[in-house]
Amino acid sequence: MYAFNPQAKLQWLELGQSRTRALLIDDALLDLSQIRRDAAAAQFRQDTGSYYPGVRAELPKAYARTVLEAVYPSLLQLVQPPPDYRLVPQQWYLSLLTTPAAQLQPLQRLPHFDKAEPLHLAILHYLAEGPHGGTGFFRHEATGFDQISPDQQQQYFSTLQQQLTAQSGALSGFPDATTPFFSLYQQLTYKPNRLLIYPGHLLHSALVEPATDLSADPLTGRLTANLFVQFLPKG
Repeated sequence: MYAFNPQAKLQWLELGQSRTRALLIDDALLDLSQIRRDAAAAQFRQDTGSYYPGVRAELPKAYARTVLEAVYPSLLQLVQPPPDYRLVPQQWYLSLLTTPAAQLQPLQRLPHFDKAEPLHLAILHYLAEGPHGGTGFFRHEATGFDQISPDQQQQYFSTLQQQLTAQSGALSGFPDATTPFFSLYQQLTYKPNRLLIYPGHLLHSALVEPATDLSADPLTGRLTANLFVQFLPKG
């Protein structure tokens, strides 16, 4: 049903001043037609459990299993978990951006991190034809943080809140190179069948192109598969 490409092209990345490792895989699946058909038939709903500015549907488990089995050795290389840890899938979605910039909540106008845990990983797969906006990685200028560890959270949020309070007027639009308080240091292009794996504690955002990306139609919108996994102690 799904098949990972044995000839997929792997490129290891080092992101930000922290030189956090990430992995880029091009031509990840042998064929995107099945996952696109599944997306076209899926029931997308507004995501009320996160700040994702769009709609989501459950990702087929057969797809998730195929991808995780294929990339598991790379995940071990990426974060080098302790030997008594196991990989635990936590969330898996098909995602479409749909929220206009004028309707964004304040936190949706800023780069974010998924979880302040170095063993938490995001697996992002671009599924649609382009052109669409890619993914950007950011550094918070005042603290110098490009990733947020558990012991950095308080300083990061406290400093950012002070900046936002002092800001004259609300921030506008999706995060991009002009977003106050942050530097966009890395942009990864949206390409069909490109898969990106990165630790979820990195500050990042979709680089949204409203003219091409905002659509609830899986055939025309910025369709992605999103898997969130974490290495946790066994038992």
